Amino acid sequence: MSSYGINTNWYVDSGATNHVTSELEKLTIHDKYGGHDQVHSASGVGMEIDHIGSSILHTPSSDIHLNKILHVPKATKNLLSVHRLACDNNAFLEFHPSYFSIME
Repeated sequence: MSSYGINTNWYVDSGATNHVTSELEKLTIHDKYGGHDQVHSASGVGMEIDHIGSSILHTPSSDIHLNKILHVPKATKNLLSVHRLACDNNAFLEFHPSYFSIME
């Protein structure tokens, strides 16, 4: 079991279906997105997806794999989907008032 403080560059979102970033440089591997789907914000605004890719967050005790990250240039926050994070790493998350834990 490892515990991590919340990274201010990524926000863990239990309501997000996918990982989302506006920063293409956060994707280690990426391909141009060829579909017509959009990401919708809480207000219902649709935003175009430009790329889809993956990355790895390196931590002191293990690597956290992020697959199927959507590059959405108009997104205002980098979101980590709790569901996708658990699936990508065969793990579960435990939330505390000031941090969360990822357990495999």
